[in-house]
Amino acid sequence: MAQKHHGMHVERIKAELREKFGPLSHISVALGLNSNAISAALSHPGRSVKVERLIAKLLKKTPYEVFGDEQFHSDDTPVSRTANRKPTCRIPDGLRQIGAAA
Repeated sequence: MAQKHHGMHVERIKAELREKFGPLSHISVALGLNSNAISAALSHPGRSVKVERLIAKLLKKTPYEVFGDEQFHSDDTPVSRTANRKPTCRIPDGLRQIGAAA
């Protein structure tokens, strides 16, 4: 069975960013983002793919290496966060009331 790739721990990501570039808010502003954009992207995974890719680029790694397979596929495309709401099977007519779904 294949093991999941969990990526780097959030605190390790923060530590490496601070070590190389200084405070997270200064990095965000230098990139032309809101001052808490990097902190928000790290505390709310999957909300800002753009900022997550910037973080990976700053660390000279791929988004998959940094954030793992919970947020990115191995080809660095983001994992979809929307639910598939299509029914998986047809409702049998015997379970319908007067021909309409109950």
